[in-house]
Amino acid sequence: MIELRQLRYFVRIAQLEHFGQAAQDLHVAQPALSRQMKQLEEELGVELFERLPRGVRLTAAGKVLLGKTTELLDDVERMVVATQQAASGKTGFLKIGFADGAMYSGHVPEILGLFRKKNPKVKMELVPASSLAQAELLDNGSIDIGFVYWLPNNTDAIDDHSINNERIVLAAAKSNRTVGRRKTLMLRDLQDAPFVWFKRSDGPLYYDLILSKCSKAGLTVDVVQETFTESAMLSLVSADIGVTFITEAARRRKPDNVTLIEIKDMDATITLRAMWRSDNRNPALKPFITAVKNCALD
Repeated sequence: MIELRQLRYFVRIAQLEHFGQAAQDLHVAQPALSRQMKQLEEELGVELFERLPRGVRLTAAGKVLLGKTTELLDDVERMVVATQQAASGKTGFLKIGFADGAMYSGHVPEILGLFRKKNPKVKMELVPASSLAQAELLDNGSIDIGFVYWLPNNTDAIDDHSINNERIVLAAAKSNRTVGRRKTLMLRDLQDAPFVWFKRSDGPLYYDLILSKCSKAGLTVDVVQETFTESAMLSLVSADIGVTFITEAARRRKPDNVTLIEIKDMDATITLRAMWRSDNRNPALKPFITAVKNCALD
C-alpha cells in the first residue's frame, strides 16, 4: 500500500534530483530513503528514477506521478486545514431561529454581521419562528440558537443571554380619530378603541402580560381582527382597522402612516434574548455566542 510519507519523499527527491540531498533535507538516513523509493516502485510496478552518476532524474512514469502527487498532497493539505477549521468553528453550518420583530431591534443584524465578518466560511440558515416554537426547534435540534422574547418553562438544558429590553407602546394610524394625534395616553383612553391582536396560543406569556396590565387599568380589549405576526399587525393598523400594542423596536419597520404612542400607565417591557442548548456540540456555535455577548447592548 502506498503511504503519504513515501509520496512526500518522492516529491522532494524529484525536486532536488538527488537522494543524498533529499535525505539530508528530510532528516532521513539515505539507505532508508532508498528503501522507501524501492518499495514505491515495486508497488507501482514502474521505475520512477533514472540513476545518473551525479543524482537522478525522473522517468516518464515518474513525471506523471509527480504531477498527480503534487495535486494529491495539495488536496490533503486543504483537507487538513478544512478539518481543523471545522473543529474550531471556522467552517460549518449554523441554524438560527428568530422571532418576528427580533430583526428590527438593531442588535440581531449587528450580531449576524459581526459573526459573518469573523467567520466568513460558516453558512447560516435563518429560521423564522415564534418564541414558543423555537423552544421545540431547539429541543429537537432543528436550530442551534434562537432569538426569542420568552424562554421555555424548563430551562435546565438551556443557556441564554439577554440582549436588550423593549418597552411596549401603542401603534395607531395617524388618521385614527381616537388617538392618532396623541403623544401620550392612559390605558383608559383606549376603552372604545378597536384592536388588532393575536391568538393567545401564538404567544401566551406576552398575551397574558398585556391583558393583565389592561385588566388592572379597567380596560377591556375589543379585538376586531386577529393575526399572527407583528408585521401583519402593523399592516392592519396602517389601514386603520384597529390599534395594537407592540414593542418600541417597531419604529424601525412601521409604515409611514403609523405612529407609536407612549402609554403612561403601561409599565411593561419584554427582553430580547439569545438561547441555546448547553449540550450543543456544534463547533460553529461557540464563536456565534461570543458575537452575541460582544454585541449585546442594554
